[in-house]
This record gives sequence, structure tokens and C-alpha cells, in this order.
Amino acid sequence: MARQTRIIFCLAVLVFAISVAAGYIWGSRQIIMPQSKPADVYHAAPNFFNPRVGEETVLIKDKEYLCGDLEKLSEEKVPAELLGLDRKALAEKFPASEGWVVNFANPGFLTLTMKSAEFCPLHRQFRHIGLYQGLVAVYEGPVGFNGKVLRVENIPVEALSPAYRIMLEQVMDINKQSHSATEMLRRELEFSTDDALNAALDNLDEQSLP
Repeated sequence: MARQTRIIFCLAVLVFAISVAAGYIWGSRQIIMPQSKPADVYHAAPNFFNPRVGEETVLIKDKEYLCGDLEKLSEEKVPAELLGLDRKALAEKFPASEGWVVNFANPGFLTLTMKSAEFCPLHRQFRHIGLYQGLVAVYEGPVGFNGKVLRVENIPVEALSPAYRIMLEQVMDINKQSHSATEMLRRELEFSTDDALNAALDNLDEQSLP
């Protein structure tokens, strides 16, 4: 009886040892050592506090026009030269001084926006009436953008009615106007075609003092 007990005990120990050895071999095969990975593949650990560009990151390139409209230029797999870069490194590679805006809050998406000094194709056709050195002037673009004077009319602001003069003064300082006032100025002084603009200029006699 004692002999049978010893045999059973030895068999149990043997089975246990075989199980442990098999488990170790199976587990070791699941581990991929870093040195076994291809040298040209970079897997970024998900880190939302300081994300890094990984091979799963999607690169989106946008163009932001002067009027604020966005145009998507491309959406593609991130190129190899950006792999491993964090926000600081990206900002150095795409500096704000050259017009770039880097948005990289999510390791899955990197957005590079190039700021343009031009209006979008739609707003490029817009014109609005304003003032330049005391004279009525025509500006490129919609209301709120007084960066480029297209032409100056020989109409002094003093020759206009007080109400129209106030509108011209307001349009030159649009950021201080209420939303309702801004919408009114758009209706009165902003034009999407040259025909509408010229008609408004021709009618300035109606806005002149008697």
C-alpha cells in the first residue's frame, strides 16, 4: 500500500513538472523581444499627455485661408521621417513663423495646418465699402478684413449723411460691433459681385448731404 502511494506521488510530481515546463515554453514564445522587431518600424505607446507619432498615426494636412475657411489638402499615413516625434519636435519641424499650426492632442491623429495670406476662392470675389484717409474706399474681401485697398473714391466722408458715415466708421472697427450690427453692415456694405458693388457706389449720391 505504501509503495502504491509513493508511485502515485511520484507520478503527480512528474505531471506537475511537465506542466510547468510546457507553460514556460508556451509563454516564452508569445514574447517578442525588442531586438527582433524590424528596425524601420516604430510603435508609439499611447500617451495622451505627451503623445508621439507612431505608424498608426493619421496625418491630415489643411489650408486655412485668411477668411478662416479650411480646405483639406490630404489625409494619409504618416511618413517615416515623423515617426517618434512629440509635440515639441513637431513644432520645431513645422514652425509657426512659417505659417504652420500643429494640432497633436491625440496620438491617432496629427493635423498640420498651413495659414494662407489669401482668401478662399469664394471670398476672394467679395468686396466691401469702407474708409481710407477720410475718403470712401473699396476693400478686398468680406466685411472685417481691411488689409487691402482696391481703390479710393473721391468722396469725402463729410459729404455723406450721418447715418451712412456711422456705418462706414463701424465697418472699419468691426470687432467692437454687436452681432446684429455686424449682420446689418454686411447687408449694406458687403458685395459678392462687382455689379452689386458698382451699383452701391453709384447710389452714394442718395447718401450724400443735401
